[in-house]
Amino acid sequence: MTKSLTRFRRTGFSLLSLCLASLFATALFGAEAGSKWTRTPRSPFVGVVKETCKSVVSIQGEKQCEAPRRSGSDRDAQYDVFNGMGTGVVVDERGYIATNYHVVKGLLKLEVIASDGESYRDVELVRNDPATDLAILKIKPRKPLQKIRMGRSDRVELAEEVFAIGNPYGYHCSITRGIISQLDRPLEVNERLSYDRVIQTDAAVNPGNSGGPLVNIDGEMIGLNAAVREDAENIAFAIPVDVVCEVLDKMLRQTVAKMTHHGLKFRVVDYEDPDYPEDGDGRDRLIVESVEPRSPAARAGIEPGDVLLSSNGRETRCPLDFTSSLIGVGPSDSIELEYERGGSTSETSLAFGTIVRDSVANEALATNGARSREYAQASVDEPFAEDASASEERFVSESRETAKSSRTVWDALGIEARAVDSEEYRNAWPNLQKVAIGAFNFAPDGGVEITKVGSSGLFAEGDVKLQEGDLIFGFGVGDSKEGQLGVTSLDNLRYIAKRLDEFAKVDSGIAKVYLIRAGRPYYLELDLNR
Repeated sequence: MTKSLTRFRRTGFSLLSLCLASLFATALFGAEAGSKWTRTPRSPFVGVVKETCKSVVSIQGEKQCEAPRRSGSDRDAQYDVFNGMGTGVVVDERGYIATNYHVVKGLLKLEVIASDGESYRDVELVRNDPATDLAILKIKPRKPLQKIRMGRSDRVELAEEVFAIGNPYGYHCSITRGIISQLDRPLEVNERLSYDRVIQTDAAVNPGNSGGPLVNIDGEMIGLNAAVREDAENIAFAIPVDVVCEVLDKMLRQTVAKMTHHGLKFRVVDYEDPDYPEDGDGRDRLIVESVEPRSPAARAGIEPGDVLLSSNGRETRCPLDFTSSLIGVGPSDSIELEYERGGSTSETSLAFGTIVRDSVANEALATNGARSREYAQASVDEPFAEDASASEERFVSESRETAKSSRTVWDALGIEARAVDSEEYRNAWPNLQKVAIGAFNFAPDGGVEITKVGSSGLFAEGDVKLQEGDLIFGFGVGDSKEGQLGVTSLDNLRYIAKRLDEFAKVDSGIAKVYLIRAGRPYYLELDLNR
């Protein structure tokens, strides 16, 4: 009996060993001829992140910074140039990219590298909003880009799993993983930049991540990575996507879609809203909240309560979708709208006629405060020329006699200057007949050379630090093309001096002085409201 038991145990052990070996062999080589080895299923996040990376771009450029003087001469260059980097997200397949303003601020050259490795150096800074640290860039893609999927930051939950995608230290499309650490954090970055409410995450964020998306497990962007606490680990902050979409919509309406006044006001509803359509698919819907009387939308038959399904052939789920559909549409064009009313789907044509032109001018006046009607109307009727010097005729509209009655250049700007005509300019700077600074191209045809800098005045205060010998060839108001103005005469400076209060109400009140110093182009920023 004992022997039999012992023999059984040994036999059982041998059978167990054979079974384990067989299972191992089956897993490794297949139990039968022709069977295939199967991989352990990957995390579903792998596909989500891979798809989202197609909407993320790398932003690179050269940025100037102040450097110590290398000798005792006042005429020595005081600026060095270093490489800057950051991230952006595609918000429209036609080449519109959202990023942080601090990523592109001060860049002398811009380069965008798409997810497929294509490089674009013809980059336009469409508009920025320093108050929210957001900016829109535009490239001309060789093929349609894949835009990011927008989520809703008001639905984000504490401890929700997220991914940060960006280009830290230039490492393209790096992914880090974390959770939502806290919501609605107030954050003061410095004395000029603060956020009312941001998303805090412990996903690793480093220099170069700024402007990249914070993504949920569904591949939706819920925030734009903006800042990190340098003296701590795993404390990073993102601008909520609801804020991002609202500001992007506003900036696009003020620029590319400003000639298509429609008279519509929208609100977004979700499946929990009482006004959500009964046959809705669970996703957000765009509902018409109000229609301006006698507007193009009113003439098209759109009514409050209508659910807008598509505009100009593009699906609309939020106001940004609708505004994007107006890109490239002119004041004499029309678009097709698809909408739902009472459970039925209808289509109508929305035409932007000549009656809209006055509305556009009035909207521009309301947006820009004391900006003159002539300036607002010019932005409607006269497209910005490729070269800023071509705006000279529009820029100088006053006679010399009128200009003399304004504040003098010395009193307002704090400088004395002499005019440099086109011949002198060409002889002195033959290699700078075309100048690219940031997103704008200039073709200087002269300028004004500073001969004396005073102790007070706009160009003599703060961090501007203009020097004798600097040649000013341009002045920029805000960051739209329409605001980049050529300077070729002393009358131009008088024009600027007289309208400083008006310019301070355009956009954020940030202006730029474009100049040549020691044979190199620069620009210096001015805060007209300081």
